[in-house]
Amino acid sequence: MHVDALLAALEQDLASGKREGVRAATQVAVEQLSSHGLTFADLRFLVQTVRSVVLAAFEAAGEDLRRQLDDWLFELPMISAMRFLVLREEQVQARTVKLELSRLESQLQELQAALEEKTRLLGVIRQASTPIVPVVQGIHVVPLVGMFDSFRAELLTEKLLHEVARVHARAVILDISGVPVFDTDAAQLIIRLARAVRLLGAEVIVVGMSSANARTIVELGVDLSDLETLGTLQDGVALALSRQRLAIASM
Repeated sequence: MHVDALLAALEQDLASGKREGVRAATQVAVEQLSSHGLTFADLRFLVQTVRSVVLAAFEAAGEDLRRQLDDWLFELPMISAMRFLVLREEQVQARTVKLELSRLESQLQELQAALEEKTRLLGVIRQASTPIVPVVQGIHVVPLVGMFDSFRAELLTEKLLHEVARVHARAVILDISGVPVFDTDAAQLIIRLARAVRLLGAEVIVVGMSSANARTIVELGVDLSDLETLGTLQDGVALALSRQRLAIASM
């Protein structure tokens, strides 16, 4: 079929004196055969077959026609090889793009899995790093352990405001005895937290201030006058109970 098409292209080119027929027919042949696994050896066999058929058909051709045939037969393998290489390059690029897309999709899936895991861990952190413990109705204790930075302050504020509004808490006791360094930044975070809680009608009592942290606060000149501060958790609970006209019953 392809040999016949190339022979028809030869007749067209001989009549027109151009090489448009061989270019079009060669392109069609190479593209169609490539879908069936065309190799360079197959292409060479096709060209040799066409050459043999042409030379046999025009064995008695005159000198002018023979020269045209030689030119046409010279271009045939060049055009075929060029088209074959171009098509192979396109196939290689297509496979490369497909592999790259597959790699990117795999990376995207890994990133999505990592994001989901990070979101899950953040949820765990929210629960573990900012516990809110109800003591009696209307009074909650929040023990802070470890460094108290802006990230933990944001988590605590969000969770605490939600809980205060949910149960209509009247007092929140912040136990900072587990905070190793209570500096200016930590103090300002606590002050902002207390102001936010007051907007919901609850008071904040800070307990557990160590002597070292108290000395640091004084040296830094941090004003904690807006906060109710007591030494121990027991003192904080007793104050919160008294303001609600409650007391701890002795056994």
